[in-house]
Amino acid sequence: MSQSVEFSTLPFASHFKLGVIRLASPRILNALNLEMIEAISKQLLVWQEDPAISAVWIEGAGEKAFCAGGNVVDVYRSLVEQHDNGLFSERYFGSEYQLDLLIQRYQKPVISWGHGYIMGGGMGLFMGGDYRVVMPSSRLAMPEIKIGLYPDVGASYFLNQLPEHYARFLALTAYQVNATDACELGLATHYVCDDAYTQVLQQLASGTIDNSERNQVAHHIERVLHGFTLADEVPLLRPELVSHDKALENLMSGDIVNIYQSMKQFQTDSSTLQAARDNFLKGSPLSACLILEQLNWGIGQTLESVFQRETVLSVNISVHGDFCEGVRALLVDKDQTPTWQHASVLEVPKETLHQYFAPRTARS
Repeated sequence: MSQSVEFSTLPFASHFKLGVIRLASPRILNALNLEMIEAISKQLLVWQEDPAISAVWIEGAGEKAFCAGGNVVDVYRSLVEQHDNGLFSERYFGSEYQLDLLIQRYQKPVISWGHGYIMGGGMGLFMGGDYRVVMPSSRLAMPEIKIGLYPDVGASYFLNQLPEHYARFLALTAYQVNATDACELGLATHYVCDDAYTQVLQQLASGTIDNSERNQVAHHIERVLHGFTLADEVPLLRPELVSHDKALENLMSGDIVNIYQSMKQFQTDSSTLQAARDNFLKGSPLSACLILEQLNWGIGQTLESVFQRETVLSVNISVHGDFCEGVRALLVDKDQTPTWQHASVLEVPKETLHQYFAPRTARS
């Protein structure tokens, strides 16, 4: 077992068991490294065949985060220090996306307890849950444009379940979605108090079900969570995103050049929207162009095809794109001043974008 992830079981509906996955690196906000990814995948496959396990619960240790992303610094070091030309990158991203797909297609109900930061790779884990629980502390985001990547971990699929302007806005701006907006948009399924954690697990442990068939298990989970969403003490956060629906629709219309021009001219009294605007304008122009290409392609695609294509795109961006410079500036040297390959989206040669989507054996 990895020291950065813990596995245990708790009682479920009196006679059954709940498998618990606990990301256990709170100092680094439970960032996912390859060892954790492989350990979780292995345990999930074991539990899937175990008749005693009725459902799975995924959580993060500490008060700050469910999971703030993948440990992309490891990928950066493999490229910059070991000069492996993407060998580790391919293994890391491939394994991460296989895990995300496993959770999405899991044969038993999965509950994601999404407290605190849920970002990047954390969203890949969280969005696979049948029950995606958020609370006042929750902040959901896809911040990859800030490190020269793009919203991966299946975001080409799950962001495309939203109206187009929301999908584009979240992908291009690293905007942090609160619990109310997450439920309004369908990113989350239940909104509860942060301090409901122990009581939720206690109620999942109590009661009885006739058998461990999925519909019985699901009914028990839904009954418990529904009770907590109706609690009087649940503080209702003001929706920040959906209240700006029309403004976002105008901002996110057209191609990436239209969006760039609109964002440059955008003025707002909202500090959160202002921060999102700044993230876009300071983020990787190459990533911005690739993000729109990938989102457009992802419309109507299956999860399987999305993960296959994302693996190719992520490896190519890490080797040839702005990824290494973005990770250096934000996470390694932390000088916050990346030097991107292009000054703006206006300078990104559109005819070169297709190269990032081509399998490496097909690249010139």
